[in-house]
Amino acid sequence: MKLLILTVSAGEGHNSMSRAISNYIKDTYPDMEIKQVDLFKDGDKTKKKKRANWMVNDGYFTLVKVAIKLANSQFEKLKNRDITRPAKTLRKNFITPATPYIEEVINEYKPDAVFCAHTFAGIIMTDLRNKGNENALRARIVTVVSDYDVAPYTELLTKVDYIVTPSDDFDDVLLKKGFDLSKRITLGIPVQTKFSKLIDKNEAKKNLGLDLSKKTVMMMSGGVGFGNIAKLVLNLNKCKTDFQIVCVCGRNAKLKKELECLKEKGKIKKDIFIMGFVNNVDEIMSASDVLIGKIGGVAIAEAFNKFLPIIANKKLPFQEYDNMVYLRERNACEYISDNNKAYQVVDEFFTNTEKYNLMQKQIKSIRRPNASKDIGDLLYKGK
Repeated sequence: MKLLILTVSAGEGHNSMSRAISNYIKDTYPDMEIKQVDLFKDGDKTKKKKRANWMVNDGYFTLVKVAIKLANSQFEKLKNRDITRPAKTLRKNFITPATPYIEEVINEYKPDAVFCAHTFAGIIMTDLRNKGNENALRARIVTVVSDYDVAPYTELLTKVDYIVTPSDDFDDVLLKKGFDLSKRITLGIPVQTKFSKLIDKNEAKKNLGLDLSKKTVMMMSGGVGFGNIAKLVLNLNKCKTDFQIVCVCGRNAKLKKELECLKEKGKIKKDIFIMGFVNNVDEIMSASDVLIGKIGGVAIAEAFNKFLPIIANKKLPFQEYDNMVYLRERNACEYISDNNKAYQVVDEFFTNTEKYNLMQKQIKSIRRPNASKDIGDLLYKGK
């Protein structure tokens, strides 16, 4: 059997889901061959495709960093677009440049199953089926809703066999977008299986060299540096609660240097452990009592699989803001609306036992730790 994974590098979340599925398939079904393709980075390098790649990656990050209000307002318009109108701009800028190479791959590779880690991939596969492509018609096509909301243009990928969602709360939206709900399967957002393995908190703290007697606040920043993490860390000096901070800066070298400078000057009053790019985020989550920062779909799934509560940072890009709204409406996360008052939110989190217990109960109902396994099985065996 052959599996084709179609992904996009924007934000790394789609690639992360792809790796999770690929790793599970390799470990469980060694007879299944896997090929992974980036819609815009792989294959031919036409001007239109290079532009699409820039728009999906650099253009997206630049926009949300320098003009997040504009980016969010444009996203809101896309969410409310008239779905009966043709998506000319989308097709011109993204779908048309990527389709020829994907069709070439489909025809040469002849996959038995296709995992679409991005909406654009599902649209391309739907178009190929509408076109009558035999290899697209014979393959089992699975796409995934990678946030706690349904993305714009999802109405253009209705010819896939299955759409995997993190919750069945989106059925009304899917119906409006033209989906047959028999195609909807609520399995969750796929992440590496190591995030589903529960590690004793003190054991994890000991392995990381943390103080076993203190609560632990984990902070994560994407490479773009959303949310002004340094300012937030300084504000937490005002917290009455005694805790230590583990800040994972990822590839954001500027933030790491800034925090190290603040620590050296004694401006950070809490014990803080500053890290760059790490491969043991799962262990850090196991050692932590709360996560502050980014709130993409993959990050939420990873944290919730570890029963780790989330406090969402201010200035969230569109999908992450929608994620926060969804979780907050269900008492499953907290939100820092003003960085100057972040310390109040964190102190409230640590002192309000009733709210904390409710949050843990809601996390338990939302988490789907077997998502990678279930989606991998679906790709291999079908429903």
